[in-house]
Amino acid sequence: MAEMPLTSSDYYKKATSFWNYPEVPYGSALREMIRPTDVVADIGCGIGIVSRYLAAISRKVIAIDKDENALKVLNEDLNRLGLENIEVVHARWPNINTDDWDVAVAFYHHHFGFTRLEIETLLRKTRRCGMVVNQGKRPREGFYEDFGREFGLTEQDGSCVESCYVRGRLEQAGFIVTCNEIFHDFGQPVDSKAEAVAYVMKQLRLDEHHRQRLEEIILNYVEYVNGQMVLPIKRYNCMLQFYK
Repeated sequence: MAEMPLTSSDYYKKATSFWNYPEVPYGSALREMIRPTDVVADIGCGIGIVSRYLAAISRKVIAIDKDENALKVLNEDLNRLGLENIEVVHARWPNINTDDWDVAVAFYHHHFGFTRLEIETLLRKTRRCGMVVNQGKRPREGFYEDFGREFGLTEQDGSCVESCYVRGRLEQAGFIVTCNEIFHDFGQPVDSKAEAVAYVMKQLRLDEHHRQRLEEIILNYVEYVNGQMVLPIKRYNCMLQFYK
């Protein structure tokens, strides 16, 4: 029987496990902000990698996302692991009805904090502080860009205008805000050439006619980290920390 292809969630879990994310690179900053008795909101939690990390260093996590499929993966993991201090909330931020929290985090939540209602909700429901992480001034580096040039794909803008805008909105609302650029490796670990090809085909949404060329060149882009095949990605992120 042929093996089932890996899903996007499978690939992401594999990468976060390999790189010990989010402990690397955000663990020290999160532990400085979060107390063991805190309630933490993970806004835009996705499949809950950050939520599960936060659950180990806080009293309770409120994991909020609009994506039912992502929350299904999270709920399955919670049942499998027996985690009971994560409340999963299916909602579109900021239209939520939950208890307030001590700390709020939002990792890669597109356009988080762009509207007045979002900032007002954050100010009202956050008792102490929070963290927002988005792409920084420097664009990511790695196989996306390399294969994008190879196959004529359009490169994305790598500016941090989103984080700068959110910082301004937070400061206008009365938060004290700090900003730091954070670099970390987040390449995709793969176990074979075939898995590498499948991953790139999926992530770049390449047409089937690109497969032969991709198979010819893909090993030129693979790196080895502690004996593990990795498709390299280097992230340069902006970490905003805000305090009342």
